[in-house]
Amino acid sequence: MGNKAVKTLPGRALLFSALSWAALCPSCAPSKSPALRPDTSPAQRYVVVGDYERAIVSYAELVERYADDESVLREYAEAIEQMKAEADRAFESGEWNAAEKTYALLSAHFPRFAPIERTLSFGPPLLDRRILECRIRSSESKARKSLAAGDYQSALDSYEGLPPEVRREPSVSAGMRRIMEELKHKADTAVARKDFLAAGKAYAALRSGDPMARQAGISLTFSRDLPEEGVNRCRVQLTKDGLDLYRKGRLKEAIAVWQGLLEFDPDNIEIKKAVETAAEQLERLKKE
Repeated sequence: MGNKAVKTLPGRALLFSALSWAALCPSCAPSKSPALRPDTSPAQRYVVVGDYERAIVSYAELVERYADDESVLREYAEAIEQMKAEADRAFESGEWNAAEKTYALLSAHFPRFAPIERTLSFGPPLLDRRILECRIRSSESKARKSLAAGDYQSALDSYEGLPPEVRREPSVSAGMRRIMEELKHKADTAVARKDFLAAGKAYAALRSGDPMARQAGISLTFSRDLPEEGVNRCRVQLTKDGLDLYRKGRLKEAIAVWQGLLEFDPDNIEIKKAVETAAEQLERLKKE
């Protein structure tokens, strides 16, 4: 028994000596494995390719798992600021739809930014203002493009997506007023050159936009009855033009005139029947 104790003594002494040396020389002790940094590369890739929604969700999940990791929080905030900066760039470039999409995305996900909210340079009020500004600017841009393309109804429909209280704002209602005054000028000009189809479309657009104009408190230089009178005048003239062509046997041309009339007077039952009759006659003539 005593011999066994003597044999194990050198091993214990050696272990004690090693531990004592490690205590006296920390740099010589075995080093701990460094903690692995959370992998943010997937979230970074989403930001790079412009998939901002997936980037936000990815970063939010990382922050939830590594709430105390300052580097993740910092990177998350930088990514959100980058998205906001891209929206600002689109806004300044007149890319209203792209800007609104990103602002709206940031606004919708803002509750996810709670861990970094105090470090961000913006908040929900700014995003809401920018979203509204984008919609206003986009409406004005669409109206101008539609007016130039001769799509008169769409020129006024562009403003329908705005809330009534926004349409009543001076800057917005002034833009609507300019569009309506230009539409009236285009209608009068078309009548003067006997282009009753273009005139009818313009007058019809003014007529359909009148309730919205009244709601916005817009004062116009022409009578509120003028659009309806203009539509009636164009309807009578195009009906007559089509009948003249029909009587001369120019069925295809008559149908084209009447179909044009239906573009701004779609509920005209008499003209619909006239088109059907002329089309049937034209088909019979082709067979003969």
